[in-house]
Amino acid sequence: MKTNDKQFYQNFWAGYSKDLAMQLAVHTESRRPLHKLLEGLIPADRPARFLEVGCGTAIDACLLAQRRPLASAVAADLSHEAMAVAQRYAQEMGVRLQLLAGDLKTLPFPDGEFDLVFSQGVLEHFEDPMPGVREQARVLKPGGTLLVDVPQKYNWYTVMKRRAMREGRWAWGWETEYSVADLRGWAAEAGLEAVAAVGHQHGKIVDRLLIHPHRLVRNKLAQRNGHRLATNYQPGAVARAWEGAWDWMDSVVGPYTAINVAVAYRKNGSQEAQQPARED
Repeated sequence: MKTNDKQFYQNFWAGYSKDLAMQLAVHTESRRPLHKLLEGLIPADRPARFLEVGCGTAIDACLLAQRRPLASAVAADLSHEAMAVAQRYAQEMGVRLQLLAGDLKTLPFPDGEFDLVFSQGVLEHFEDPMPGVREQARVLKPGGTLLVDVPQKYNWYTVMKRRAMREGRWAWGWETEYSVADLRGWAAEAGLEAVAAVGHQHGKIVDRLLIHPHRLVRNKLAQRNGHRLATNYQPGAVARAWEGAWDWMDSVVGPYTAINVAVAYRKNGSQEAQQPARED
């Protein structure tokens, strides 16, 4: 069956108890290009409203809310068990997050409700993603942005995943993958315009040893000394420059080579369109 039903996700999230510090370390390191793109789609100097659909833990929504404190954050998921996880993490992160249970194909919001709607690791679980894409576009304001993040087709991860699925070893159920060209092709079908793309995640060896060696060393020292992983770590100037160079690579070649690809679409309309922030 080329879909995962509600019961699958209820079972998946029931009893989910991964440590928040470890999850934050993964999100802030390997998903940094995605988060920088999201931040550029929400104004820092005025109120806005954004929605994460299929939110799971909602850590991405929480991180965005922390970095854009004037914005109102909303997260939705099909699973009530996921809602409980998201609520717990939001409280631990000190984030005010409105949580709603809902199917992304029939979102419980009026037309034109949000400045930004996004999902991470969601639409690959649908044989036909377009009903979900069109529904997310519906709840966008004119000039608002939809961001879709899914597995990127052309890399080793696809081969590994498909083998694991054949052998029944894939914990995430049925899923597929897309190229950046596939995703840009969705724009016309949904009445949107593709405006930006980034790739992120390259596997543990590349991500930890090449892109984030300073974070790896810091985390190992914290574990050796019996401390929790630092969730507020701020790299120094040299480390920021190193990560910035990789971010630039992920904006240029990442959409074609990384494990995940994120594409941002603008909804045409009379309101002033939001521009993605330039990554220097």
